[in-house]
Amino acid sequence: MQQDLDFKFDPYLPLLDPERFADMAFYRELEKIGYRQVLLGGTGASNLAAVVSDIKSHTKLTVVLYPAGPDSLAPADVVLLPDVMNSDSHYARPFGSGSVATAMNICQRGLNFIPLAYFILGNSTARWYYDAFLVPKAKIIVGYAMYARMVGYRYLALDYEDPALSIDPRLITALRNIQGLHLVVSDEFTPSSAADARRLGIKTIITPSNLYEDANDPLALAADFHRALLTDTAREETGPR
Repeated sequence: MQQDLDFKFDPYLPLLDPERFADMAFYRELEKIGYRQVLLGGTGASNLAAVVSDIKSHTKLTVVLYPAGPDSLAPADVVLLPDVMNSDSHYARPFGSGSVATAMNICQRGLNFIPLAYFILGNSTARWYYDAFLVPKAKIIVGYAMYARMVGYRYLALDYEDPALSIDPRLITALRNIQGLHLVVSDEFTPSSAADARRLGIKTIITPSNLYEDANDPLALAADFHRALLTDTAREETGPR
């Protein structure tokens, strides 16, 4: 039951819903562009196991899985064990019944995993799905984050997926000062705004699946993000996959 202490996220991961992105030609093209990691997740992924297996069989991509619950697991390279720190739901909060069930399923299947402390900061589908309450002040988030790091979390994710919400550079600076904490931020970035966010000191950028679902050319968008965030210099920070 030991978490993976060697795995490191690349500076950018596209979150892809396997219900919408199941064609292996798409993943082969991502690999040709230069991607090394992809993040899979969705609330209704009935074909999840097959998609994960196909990606691992037909590409060299590392598959990171964000499970929606205990029934959304597959033998990916790494499974995230997310704890929504500001959730009122027994399904998603730390030590809630859903979180415990997910952990038990991961353990029983012998899957590689990483615990992830997770904050939903705006009014989004994720806030509704996880019954999250909004945290009124940045210093409260910093307090939660300090506690999370002290009890063993190495990764903390901020979900900014709300058009009315902007990234707070002061919050990012405060979180960066917590030693040993890898900061992940999810938002509907453009390649340019994602590069700006990285310059604030965010370690890993994630974009939601709908960004690619709504794109006229998802692979062209993936190439733009790769040029902006996954240069050779950025890759040097990632170490082993």
